[in-house]
Amino acid sequence: MSVTPCSGPASAAHDSLANPAFTRSEARGFTALQARLVDRIKRAAIRHLHASASGERLLLRMYLDAEEASLGILREQLRQKPPGWLARQIRQHLAEEQIHTTLFGAALDAKGGRSRSALTPPGLSRRKLARWHQLANQHAHCFAHGALVPAYATTMCAEQMAARILHRHCETIGSAHALHALFATILADENRHVRLCAHTLQRLVAPHEMASLATLLAEVRKIEAAFGISGALALYVAGLIGRAWPDGGAR
Repeated sequence: MSVTPCSGPASAAHDSLANPAFTRSEARGFTALQARLVDRIKRAAIRHLHASASGERLLLRMYLDAEEASLGILREQLRQKPPGWLARQIRQHLAEEQIHTTLFGAALDAKGGRSRSALTPPGLSRRKLARWHQLANQHAHCFAHGALVPAYATTMCAEQMAARILHRHCETIGSAHALHALFATILADENRHVRLCAHTLQRLVAPHEMASLATLLAEVRKIEAAFGISGALALYVAGLIGRAWPDGGAR
């Protein structure tokens, strides 16, 4: 396994904990263009997917899969034997994510069942999580708490991503939509989880390690951005197919 040098801009360390806006309006050049393009494609995809029952099943299945992946990450953190205060916090977080899986599962059942859709895009999220896991292993030596810090850093980035996705979804469908209350409820939890993760990292990471944390977070988000356009296009295509073939993902 390769070892990543511990380095990074100390002045930007605390700023790196903030949730980057999904439009990245402060960015310039290609980064800004990419963010705007991804946002527009995903909003269009959401509208297409909500136009059919199979599309809504796909959306709910993807959210359910993401929550189940979060459960696995949190259980892995508990296996790393964190300090008592953090173990209690992780268990509470785990319990809340389990509620989310129950809510998404119930919504999916109401739409016709939990069978996987034929329209499901390629496993981009799974590949992204695998890249994040590899990155966490490479940075573990930079912190006194070892692998626990990069694991929690990737958890924070995943929660930030979930908050951005749900915020976009709520804006796109509007409060009158039947599923808005579900998404808004879980969005409120995810926003709270983001704040909790940021506070926890500040407690776990020593001042002289903050620059290394900033470097790690920058690399995690670079991986996320690399999957942005491909994921958006896959979702958009699934939405178009769902509108043209409304019952295609039912069973």
